[in-house]
Amino acid sequence: MGKNKKLGCLSLLLFTPMAMAMQPLDDQSLSAMTGQDGLTVSVNISKIDFKQAAIIDNDGFSNPDATLPGKAALVMATSPGGPANIGIDFVQTFNANGSIQNSSSELFKAVIDSDAGTGTNGAFANVALTLGSDVNGLRIRPFSVYLTPDQYDPGDSTKHAISTLVGSTYTQHSIFSTGTTLKSANIKELLRVNNNIDVKFVANNKPRMNIQLGSSPQGHLVMFGGAVDSVCASTTSQPSGCSFNLVSGATGAKFDLQMSGKDANGFSLNGFYAGIEAGAGSIPGAVVFGNIGVSDKLNLNLNNVWLGDAGAANANVFNGLNNGSLGNIGAVGISATNLKMRVSGM
Repeated sequence: MGKNKKLGCLSLLLFTPMAMAMQPLDDQSLSAMTGQDGLTVSVNISKIDFKQAAIIDNDGFSNPDATLPGKAALVMATSPGGPANIGIDFVQTFNANGSIQNSSSELFKAVIDSDAGTGTNGAFANVALTLGSDVNGLRIRPFSVYLTPDQYDPGDSTKHAISTLVGSTYTQHSIFSTGTTLKSANIKELLRVNNNIDVKFVANNKPRMNIQLGSSPQGHLVMFGGAVDSVCASTTSQPSGCSFNLVSGATGAKFDLQMSGKDANGFSLNGFYAGIEAGAGSIPGAVVFGNIGVSDKLNLNLNNVWLGDAGAANANVFNGLNNGSLGNIGAVGISATNLKMRVSGM
């Protein structure tokens, strides 16, 4: 009898937590537990560092002229001779000399709630993302984009630059052998950003996102709001903006980019959206980005535009005239009406 009592007590101890874990956590119970309607999550982080990020195409491509099934990727990593890590800084203060003060307080807040919906639209979850009070912009540090074959040595199938999956073991590889030395001449640099990309927000109207999962009565997965003051604004260290270099062998294009809103209110993100569209017939599914109606206006400058040889000019062309800048190209008051971009698989 005593043995049965002990077994009974043990059963109660074991099964009671399991029964509690299976209780449904409804909205009313959640509100009672948190003291508010829904759930709020705050994240505190000042910067993100990483070595490389890749968009991988596992099966290559085919057309009537050729079938090239090799695995390849677009890889974002440091530039030759650059620091080991690239990344993003969340900025509290941009200084005129180009230095920054990282934000050390709340990065963003997510307010999460659910609703039964109306009529036949069905239930949905709503996630409202807002930036912290001390986050006034972000800085993307210098980087390059490389076109990378996974098997970078055609004669050796054991040498990889992207990743391998053997059984259930995934291994990420690097495009560099040591430091910032590329593993092979078959790895090609396509784009180089030589200095910081600074994105400044409008202090009293910072960018925000509203995400809806489920029936999405707002019409899109993500709706944007807030405003951006400028991208690559002039500083003493970058007076002409952010330097971009498009590379194609020994030739290329270089320019300095600057963007800004038309006035102190900045460039409004209201009406911009993002989401995922299902495929229809021969049209594949895609990630979409666009805006509804007429967007706000912005100013765009391409400064110090260079085209042509990346090295010295050919002395036999144009009577030995050296390459020079084409000058500056600008547009004032650009807007977009019902913009829509679709990005489908590689």
